[in-house]
Amino acid sequence: MRPIATRRNALQYPLDDILGTEAHVRILRALIHEVDRPLGPSEVAVMTGLSQPGARKALSRLEGLGLLDSLGTARTQKYAPREADPIIGALRSLFEAEQRVFDDLLHGLRSVLRGVQEVWRAWLPAFPARLGEPLDVVVVVDVPAVPWVSAELRTRLLGLEQRLNQTLEVSLFTNADAPSPHRDAVFLVDAEPTEETRPRRRPRSHEESDAKSLVLAQAIADLLRADPSLTTRALRHLDRLAREPQGAAGAEIDEWRQLLRTYSPERLRRLLVSDNSRARRLRRSSPFLAVLSSDERNRLATLLSEDDR
Repeated sequence: MRPIATRRNALQYPLDDILGTEAHVRILRALIHEVDRPLGPSEVAVMTGLSQPGARKALSRLEGLGLLDSLGTARTQKYAPREADPIIGALRSLFEAEQRVFDDLLHGLRSVLRGVQEVWRAWLPAFPARLGEPLDVVVVVDVPAVPWVSAELRTRLLGLEQRLNQTLEVSLFTNADAPSPHRDAVFLVDAEPTEETRPRRRPRSHEESDAKSLVLAQAIADLLRADPSLTTRALRHLDRLAREPQGAAGAEIDEWRQLLRTYSPERLRRLLVSDNSRARRLRRSSPFLAVLSSDERNRLATLLSEDDR
């Protein structure tokens, strides 16, 4: 694309500069939507995938545009949104709407696919690189269902496509010819194995289960230190659950929501690895596993498999 030949009035059209680069958008999303505390340049670089020099340059630019406040000295410098600026509130609403659309897409896909009992597994192998490109959905079904289930899914997915303006392409397989999911795949349906195919394992004692959950909690505490957005992701997940009846699980969902809203990052990490009875109980209903990225899940799986040896 050729550079735009003319500049516009920056006072009337500030969003041209504020949202003019992907780096700006990623940083603003992280600071306004994904965390609730100031971040330093190195933290911003990790969360946004930018280089540290690139993150510093974009942060400085956004501060100069009046969107961010710089806190601390050069060695401890952090940045936070300038909440008094009305554009910050508008951007927060925009990022929340962006998140809702994505969540609605995943929720809608899971609802449709789980409503067809012949579907054994389903996943998204990758997300489109650009808006307007179709989203491929890999679906594994029973052999007898192959002749009809594709048309059934197309009918059921039509409303979701129209509501979210997203083309969905279903790739249908039987278990014998299904491809192996890539490690970054997002699973929508993953049926439990039958008794005949499930590996036989010695039942774990309470002590073993507690030890395993502690190892997992320690790994999650490390992830929280590296990526503070994990807390926000978990809280957002719990808020969605709380909108529907959860039966006996409702009390622990509410307890986790309160913890994630009120505990500092350090206090939360201490709770996760504590040996008291409350921490052991809460580890059994940890919300973090449901919101981990594929890379984060792989790191946890590696850690747990090493612990089993």
